[in-house]
Amino acid sequence: MPNKSCAVIAEAPMCFPWGFDEEDERCVKLKQLILSGLSHLQAQGVTRFFIPIDAGIGLYAAELAATLTLADEGPQLYCLLPYEEQAVKWSPELRNRYFAVLESCTAPISVSVERTPVCELDAMLEAIDRADRIVAIGVGAQPRDRNFAAALHYAERLGRDVQMLAAPELSAIVSDDY
Repeated sequence: MPNKSCAVIAEAPMCFPWGFDEEDERCVKLKQLILSGLSHLQAQGVTRFFIPIDAGIGLYAAELAATLTLADEGPQLYCLLPYEEQAVKWSPELRNRYFAVLESCTAPISVSVERTPVCELDAMLEAIDRADRIVAIGVGAQPRDRNFAAALHYAERLGRDVQMLAAPELSAIVSDDY
C-alpha cells in the first residue's frame, strides 16, 4: 500500500470564539474531534501528516498527531513553519509546547526565513502540495480567515480530497452569535 498523506489546515486562532482559551469547553471538544479524526485517518492508512504550525489549532493538531506517532512507529509528522522565528513573542508555555512538538516531529519544514504578509498562507499551500487529502478545520460553513479560504480554494482546484471539520460538527460547540 503506498503512503497516504494528509494536511491539516485551520483558520487563525482568533476566528474561534474562544481565541486562545484552551480550557473553554468548545476548544476541549474540538481537540477531541481532531484526535478522533486523525486516529481515523491513521486507521485508513494515512502515514504522513503535514501540519502548518500556529499558536492555535495548528499547534493543537501537531501535538495530537505527535501522540499518534509516538504510539505507533509508522506515522510521520511534518511541521511546517510559516517563518523561522514565529514563536519568539509567544508565551513561555506556548513556546515550550512549540519546541516540544518540533522535537517530536519527523522533520520541521521552514517555509520562509522572515515573516511576510503571506507566510501563513504559504505554509498551508505547501502542506496541501505534499498531501493526498486535507482536513480543514474552520469555525463554520463560511471561512472567516482569508488565508484559510484561499488555501481551501487551492486544494479544491488541485482536486484534493477535502474533509471539512466545521458545521455541523462544530455547530454544536461553536455559536456564530457567541
